[in-house]
Amino acid sequence: MPQEADSESHHFDDVLRYVGEFGLWQKFLYFSSCFLIIVPSALQIASLVFATGTPKFHCVTPNVTCDENKCCHDCTNYMFDESFTSTVTEWNLICDKANIAATVQSLFVAGMMAGSLLFGVISDFFGRRFCLFLCSALAMGFSVASSFVDCLSFFTFLRFCSGAAITGLFVGHYVYILELVGSSYRTLAGKVQDVFWVLGACIMVLIAYLVRDWRQVLLIASFPAGFFYVLWRVFPESLRWLVSQGRLEAAHAILMKYAEKSSVVVDSEILTSMLERCRAVENRATSEIKRSPLDLVRTPRMRKRTVILCYNWLVLNMIFYGIMLYVPGLAGNMYLNIFLIFGRRVPHCMFMMVSGISCLLVLAVPEDLKGLVTALALIGRFFGSASFSNIYLYSSETVPDDYQGQLPGVSVTLPLVILGVLTLIAGVVSLWLPETLLSNMGENS
Repeated sequence: MPQEADSESHHFDDVLRYVGEFGLWQKFLYFSSCFLIIVPSALQIASLVFATGTPKFHCVTPNVTCDENKCCHDCTNYMFDESFTSTVTEWNLICDKANIAATVQSLFVAGMMAGSLLFGVISDFFGRRFCLFLCSALAMGFSVASSFVDCLSFFTFLRFCSGAAITGLFVGHYVYILELVGSSYRTLAGKVQDVFWVLGACIMVLIAYLVRDWRQVLLIASFPAGFFYVLWRVFPESLRWLVSQGRLEAAHAILMKYAEKSSVVVDSEILTSMLERCRAVENRATSEIKRSPLDLVRTPRMRKRTVILCYNWLVLNMIFYGIMLYVPGLAGNMYLNIFLIFGRRVPHCMFMMVSGISCLLVLAVPEDLKGLVTALALIGRFFGSASFSNIYLYSSETVPDDYQGQLPGVSVTLPLVILGVLTLIAGVVSLWLPETLLSNMGENS
């Protein structure tokens, strides 16, 4: 007997409720894409610590005494320990060249910012599927190339491109999985994928522990991004994007497959009617209001939401990447430290506040208690990671579909004290965001 549908349904979430919000085929697409996209993304991002990190070093100039990891005026020759090699050891990027090492790392993160903007537009205009497969190929290609170059400036350029491609990959994937499921499962979909980030980071720690050469680490981390192509023939386009483009027949075929795989009986004509109503509502909205990126700041309500979300994105990225790049300078075993690192409104606020306070407490810790500094940094990183999935969900549920691929975006690296202050502010202003638990995604409002 066919499923019953609301004859007045005009929202796409109603269509998903009719065929199944998280059916068998959707589960396959969700978990397989998480494994083949998120794990490779985590590998490449975590490899940044080992490929561009600074190993411990000491002065070997005769008759000159200098603290470990410190540059002295009279010291002319330094030696790295043999824990691992990196671009720092390859090009001797310490002391007066330390700013170059920081620039290499910063430009990777700058590439992530550029990629979130560029590939967000590509995703919105050419489709999620096209963007994911494009970024998968680019991420693998740029990362492989960067593992072979012997020119520092060209390596930096390739890392910029790698950062852009890998960000386009995981941001596009996040939008895709939220559009894959109904509102009842959207929180679950946003949270469960975090497990694959942790899995990828842990795998990277194991690889780096076993392989201490930075070129081999980058090379190994590069290839998994290409494994996504095993889904080429079965990975469909986002249904929401198809409906927004008026490709209702393609959307109808995919929905019928969802229902068939889940043994859900649906009426094809009713499903077609529901899709047509969704498209009609969208056409009416777009004809009445000409959309542009300026819509994100046009009205007081959207302006407030956009500013708060962008600020939270900025701070969370600083926590995530700032502390990750800070790991080689923490006390204890670097590999163990990396391994340990890895409703909406109130939890998000609490996570941000705890993360910010833990960073600020570094000010009160004596310099000789390096272990305590490490613990506080790990706490800040942990709660910052917990907030990441919340800000992704907030961005998807408070911004129209037309711009969901374009909003996530800016990343920089700052000292822990600045991170703490900004995190506290982000935690407070997030309370001005609306509650979105179980709400429909913002298609046109």
